[in-house]
Amino acid sequence: MKHPYFNKAVMTPFDRLIPMGEQVPYFIYFDVPAEDIDVNIHPTKTEIKFENEQTIWQILMAAVKESLGKFNDVPSIDFDTEGKPDIPVFQQTSDFGDFSAPKIDFNPQYNPFNSNPRQPSVPENWEQLYEGAENASSPDEVQQLGQFDESTLFSADEMGEMEQAPSEPVQSALNSGIAEDKSPAHYQYKGKYIMTAVKSGLMIIDQHRAHIRVLYDEYRRRLADKSAATQKLMFPEMLQLSPSDAVVMQKILPELTALGFDLSDLGGGSYAVGGIPTGLEGLNAVTVVNDIVSLAAENTVSVDEDINHSVALGLARDAAIPYGQVLSNKEMENLVNELFASSNV
Repeated sequence: MKHPYFNKAVMTPFDRLIPMGEQVPYFIYFDVPAEDIDVNIHPTKTEIKFENEQTIWQILMAAVKESLGKFNDVPSIDFDTEGKPDIPVFQQTSDFGDFSAPKIDFNPQYNPFNSNPRQPSVPENWEQLYEGAENASSPDEVQQLGQFDESTLFSADEMGEMEQAPSEPVQSALNSGIAEDKSPAHYQYKGKYIMTAVKSGLMIIDQHRAHIRVLYDEYRRRLADKSAATQKLMFPEMLQLSPSDAVVMQKILPELTALGFDLSDLGGGSYAVGGIPTGLEGLNAVTVVNDIVSLAAENTVSVDEDINHSVALGLARDAAIPYGQVLSNKEMENLVNELFASSNV
C-alpha cells in the first residue's frame, strides 16, 4: 500500500536530488502493534490508518536525512599524507633577489579575425590636394588644382580595390535597399532547453519548467478572478477515488470548479468529469484530476492558500510543454517573454 503522508516524509529529504518527473520505487517495512492500525478505511484493504502518524512521520524523515548524510558520495578531506611528496611553500629569501611580475606586450588594435586589414580612409599625403589653394586668385585656378592624379595619392593595391565591383551579396543588398537579418534569436537544445542571448551573456532555460511557471501564474489568476472557461466533453468520463482522496477532493472541489472543471459528485468517491478548462484539449481528464488530487494529498493542504497553490501547480505540470517537443522560434520567443513577465522572475 502507498501512504501519501509517509511518502512525503521520504521524498522531502530528496528534494532536488531526483530529476523532476522521475518516480523512484521504494519499500518500507513496519513492525507495528495490531491495535495501533486500522485497515477498515478502504473496501479493498489497500490503505491503513496509523494511530501515531505524526510521530512516525518525524522518525521517517529523520532516518532518510541521516542516511543521505551518512552515505553521500561527496569526497571528504584526506588527512593521510604518509608516503606522499611534500612540496614546501615557496618563501622569498635574499638569495633569490627581487622578483617582478612578467609583462606581456601586445597590440590592442590587432584583430585575429580580420584577414584583410582595412586601409585608412584618409591617405597620408592628403595635404597635396590643398597645396597652392590659399594663393589662388581666381576660381579657374582653384578648379585646376582639383585636377590631380589619383595614382599619386593612392597605392596600386588601393586603386585595384576601388576599381573592383562589389561582391554579389553586397550588390544584392544594395539593389534591395535593405539587408534583412534572418538569424534566430533563440535556439532549442535537445528538445529540452532554450538558449537565448541577454545583455549579461547566454541564458539557458528549461522549457518544461519555464512553461510550468507561466501556467502556474495563469491558473492562480483564474482562481482569483473565477473567470475560467470550460470545454465540455462529448462523453463524461468516470473518476473513482479512494476514501482518503475523496476527502481531499471535497476540499479542493471549489478551486477545481473555478479553474473550469465540470465535476459531478455521484457518491461513494465517484465523480463524473463533464468538462475541463480550455487549453487542456488532448489531455486525459481523469489523469489530470487524479494528479491534482494526489499532489494536494501529499502536501496535506489545509488552508485556502495551500489549496490554490496545489491545484494550480498540479494543473500546470500536466498542461506544460513536455520534454522532446520541438518549438518554433516564435513559440520560444513567446515563452521567454511570458517567463520574464511572470511574478517570480
